[in-house]
Amino acid sequence: MNVQPGPSSSLLETAVAIVGGGPVGLLLACELGAHGVRTIVLGENAGTATHPKANTHTARSMEIYRRHGISSALRARGLSTAYRTDVAYYTRLLGYELHRVPLPTPAASIAETRATPTRWPTPEPQFRSSQLVLEPLLLESARRYPSVDVRFGHRVVKIAERDGGVELDVETAAGPTVVRAAYAVGCDGGRSFVRRELGLRFEGEGGLALDFMGGRMLATYFRAPGLQRRLRHPHAWQNWFLVPGLRALMLTLDAENDLYLMHYQLPANGNAAKSFGDVLDGVVGAPVAAEVISAVEWRAGVSLVAERFRSGRCFLAGDAAHLFTPTGGFGLNTGIEDACNLAWKLAAVLAGWAPAALLDSYEAERKPVAVRNTEYALTLARRNGECPVDPAIEDDTPAGEAARAAAQRHLAAYARWEYDTPGIQLGVSYRGSAAIVDDGSPAPADSPIEYVPNAVPGSRLPHVWLPDGSSLYDRLGFGFALLALGAPAGAAAWRDAASARGLPLAVLDVSASRELRALVQADWILVRPDGHIAWRGDRADPGDVLDVVTARTLDRIRETV
Repeated sequence: MNVQPGPSSSLLETAVAIVGGGPVGLLLACELGAHGVRTIVLGENAGTATHPKANTHTARSMEIYRRHGISSALRARGLSTAYRTDVAYYTRLLGYELHRVPLPTPAASIAETRATPTRWPTPEPQFRSSQLVLEPLLLESARRYPSVDVRFGHRVVKIAERDGGVELDVETAAGPTVVRAAYAVGCDGGRSFVRRELGLRFEGEGGLALDFMGGRMLATYFRAPGLQRRLRHPHAWQNWFLVPGLRALMLTLDAENDLYLMHYQLPANGNAAKSFGDVLDGVVGAPVAAEVISAVEWRAGVSLVAERFRSGRCFLAGDAAHLFTPTGGFGLNTGIEDACNLAWKLAAVLAGWAPAALLDSYEAERKPVAVRNTEYALTLARRNGECPVDPAIEDDTPAGEAARAAAQRHLAAYARWEYDTPGIQLGVSYRGSAAIVDDGSPAPADSPIEYVPNAVPGSRLPHVWLPDGSSLYDRLGFGFALLALGAPAGAAAWRDAASARGLPLAVLDVSASRELRALVQADWILVRPDGHIAWRGDRADPGDVLDVVTARTLDRIRETV
């Protein structure tokens, strides 16, 4: 039965309703706004984040932020360019340093992107900054689009498909509201109301028990004036502490203002937890004056992916679709790529230049990536939790030296591969998707720690700097892009085929780039709105290619069966 709004209810109608006003929901709104799609964001909280989470932005996420014009602002407001982003492992902060992963300053990492060759062929290397900085930038960007309406303090209490659309009952301070949309997307976190209402279960590892990063955790955001001046070892962005009975992780959020985030494990046996003050004094190795700003409990040791990312007209993205242990920093970033993948498909179907069958490719493309990324994050958590911490590790004795050496060997074998992961970040491929034209070339190797630029259909378009010094990515828009690497003859046929279908297509002459030509090894390459390669070749019927990559061919097959 269709519930009509009561006399005290308001009614809002839109094309897409996004449940959740966090970074994934806001980025999805930006992507939809760029396509002119009417969108309402329903955020339960009063505004953007007040507690720091998700402190790593992968290179791929930064590339996506770049196309919305906010990557530079994020770098300017995030971690200071004056400090390296090293990761260090200690007994205690004022005790022994066991191992260090040297990583560059943010400014140096940008400079390295111009180097040839480089492990990171991108205009936007990974960056360390929390959601406290990211979310206001995404909100500002989303609100610049006339078609986007962001509403905080709106709690969705019911969601159901009705009359060829989705109806959401919403509670607000001003009274109940009903939102009617063509589609809805749950971006409402690991405890997603939308996922539970749709009856979609998580599958995978729900509670791995480890000495650290496996069980109940407490994240405490605090200020410790003067702590930076007391450091015995060089500054590090991320600080790990390994002593018997006390394992913790401390991130430096703002060195100038002595702002930090501490993660430590809570007892699994019901015993009383140590106070934050005791933990902080313990990991530093001396009394520390600190002001607690906020604290949030969470669970580590999980690797969960929803059984399905879609139910009818409702979709899941971000933590609602996959829940990570944060080792590696892949959780938020996997969600950002979800939003980039889903947005153009929703826009295409709503605008009529692709059939509803295109939406089937969202889960088909993104679920394998979620499984891949959650499994690697859990592997890192296991390796971290397995680090040997002998009772003698702090002793100034031969036994202490042996204990520290054992920890050093363990850390040297794996630690870097938690932070230097170009394969995870840049190597996502949708090869095998129905929305990709497979050319039969070998699949690129999928290694978390190695990325080899390639133009195999399904892969992210490899980045190059063009001869004029600009980034190839800055030439791409939010529609399809046909890159001409050989003679431009034939572009008119592509434009005509796209126009006949109402499909947005830009033809770009990039034949001056020898580097790109060497990578592509073809005259033409078709790039999807999400930056992944849809097709490459020297000749083809443009209409046939466009029909495959927008699922029009699949739709016609279904109609004739």
